[in-house]
Formats: sequence, structure tokens, C-alpha cells
Amino acid sequence: MGRRFVDVRWIEKRMKRKDERVNTALAQLRKGAADMDRLALAPMPASTAPAVTADELELIRKTIAKDATPEELKLFLYDNARQGVHPLDKLIHFTKRGREGRYTPITSIDFMRIRAADSGECIGSDDATFAGTPMTASFEAHVTVYRLVQGQRAPFTATARWTEYKPDQDFMWKRMPHLMLAKCAEALALRKAFPKQLHGLYVKEEMEQAADRRPLTKSLKPSPGPAVTDAVIADPGLGVSATPANLNQVPEAWRPFVQSDDPDRLQGRVVNITDETKTNRKGTPFTKWSITLDSGELVTTLDRDHADTAIMAKHDHAIVGLTTKDTRWGKDILTIARIPEAGDDAAF
Repeated sequence: MGRRFVDVRWIEKRMKRKDERVNTALAQLRKGAADMDRLALAPMPASTAPAVTADELELIRKTIAKDATPEELKLFLYDNARQGVHPLDKLIHFTKRGREGRYTPITSIDFMRIRAADSGECIGSDDATFAGTPMTASFEAHVTVYRLVQGQRAPFTATARWTEYKPDQDFMWKRMPHLMLAKCAEALALRKAFPKQLHGLYVKEEMEQAADRRPLTKSLKPSPGPAVTDAVIADPGLGVSATPANLNQVPEAWRPFVQSDDPDRLQGRVVNITDETKTNRKGTPFTKWSITLDSGELVTTLDRDHADTAIMAKHDHAIVGLTTKDTRWGKDILTIARIPEAGDDAAF
């Protein structure tokens, strides 16, 4: 058998070509990932955002953003345009939160998932995992979201803690503690993974405790000074009353509450609040709050802002004035606000 000679130069040439092909493929992958990053960071073209007509803008002003200042309205429209949705689709909700009532865009966890998926880089998430005892200070939820970063599967994990999110009064948090805390953790993880797409967007569950515990702009505790006959009398059992002599010390806007026999005008301290989530005929869930005053009156509302005011008033033992209307379910709240006490002329 003869010897077989191997040309080393031929082997080196083939290896060089193989290396070149590998390097070319890697360069293309890196270029593709860089292009995706540039697309993700690029501002959304104006053509992708639905146009808002003058009539629609007026409707938005009068309905879903009726409490918006001109600057807040501009920001609300921008948030919708940036996400490529129309304000009247109600995918982003105009809400005001905090002590100063600042505009905060609120959405659903499903909308955040949709926006992450639209980037083309969301490659799944893990089910929420939990630690600690449910509904105690040790309770935590952990969620991991995965994003394609430079061709690699990168995890973004976030933790939501019960003490940081659970509101003082909310039926759903008691009924479904795992689900509610998991939504908060997933929203945190999604914003970490997709900060450009989801910047400034929050789900309702993340903001509920902020509404419960926002601080007061001014204390409503009675201040020392004039005798009881020269101040507004605040009787925990009877609500608020005033004598003709001291009526001029009460802010004019509050006089109908302080001295009125109108059965649709109520005043007193909030002693109990309960909530119940139901479903209407169309299958849409809604929450109904029942509020009991120290006078024994029971009023109801479907308005979260009304409920927030009542919750804070109960927490601070403050007196509230209400206007109501009779419905087949009882008295429904039209307006609710705090009544100043003992010469305090702050109106909330």
C-alpha cells in the first residue's frame, strides 16, 4: 500500500475559509441585533399614531380627561401617540394620583404585554413565584421577563412586596392576593426589560396603595383658641353643626353642609368602608364601595376617587360633606369633600 500525502497548505486554506464564514455569520448577527436596538430606541413615526380630530379632542376634554390641565392634556395625548393608540380607545386611562393630584397614565397588564410583544424582542416570561406567608409582611412575588439582547436571551427579574403595594381597603387584594401582587411584579419586570416602550406606564394594582396613603396638604385637627360657642362644633355622633353666631367663620362653600335640612346633603365622619366587585350584564367587572357615616347613614359609590376621599377621611378621623341622590340601591354619592373644623378654612 502506497503512502497518502496530505497537503497542509490545502487544509490551512479550508480552515481559513471556514473561519471567514463563521466570522461573517457572527457579524451579521451582531448587525441585526444592533439594528433592532436602533429601531426600539427610535421615536415612533407620527403616522403610526391615530389622528385626533378637533371634535374628538373636545370629547376627550369633557369625558375621559375632564380634570386635565392644558399641560396634562398634552402629556396624555403624547402618551397615547407614543404607544400608537387613540385616547378614546381607553387603553391608557387619565388619572390623577398623589397629594398634588398629578396626572399618572394607568393601563392594564395585558396592554403592557402587548407593547412588549410588539417590540419583537420579548421571548417569554416565567410564572410568578412567591415567598413568605400570603397577606403578611413577608409575602413577596417574583417575575422574570426575557428579552433578546444582542442575540442573547437576557432575564429581567423584579420583586413586589406585599407591604409596598397592598392598599388599606380593597376587596380584590383580600380575595386574590397572589394574582394582585403578581401583576405588580410583572409590571416592574416588563418596565425593566422594555424601558423605552413602557416608560411612565403603570397598572392600576401598582397605584392603589399610593391612593390610600397619600399625605394631606394641611392638617385638619382642631386648633386651640376660641371657646366652643365661637367655633364650628364637630360632634362625632351628630356630624357637624353651627350656631348663627359662628356661621361667618365657616367657608361660604361649606355653609350649605353645615346648616341644611336637605336630606340629600349629609355630613359626618366615616366609620366604615367596604367594597365588593361585581360583573354587569356585559360581563365587565366593577367595584362598588359602601360607606357608613357616624350618623348611621349608608351611601354607595362606583367612583374610585370618591372612595379614595372617604378612605383618607376615615384614616384621619376627618369630617366630610356629601351631596347624594336616591337610587333603587340607596343613596349614591354625587360629591364628597372634607369639611373644615374649628376655624380651619381649608377645603379639600
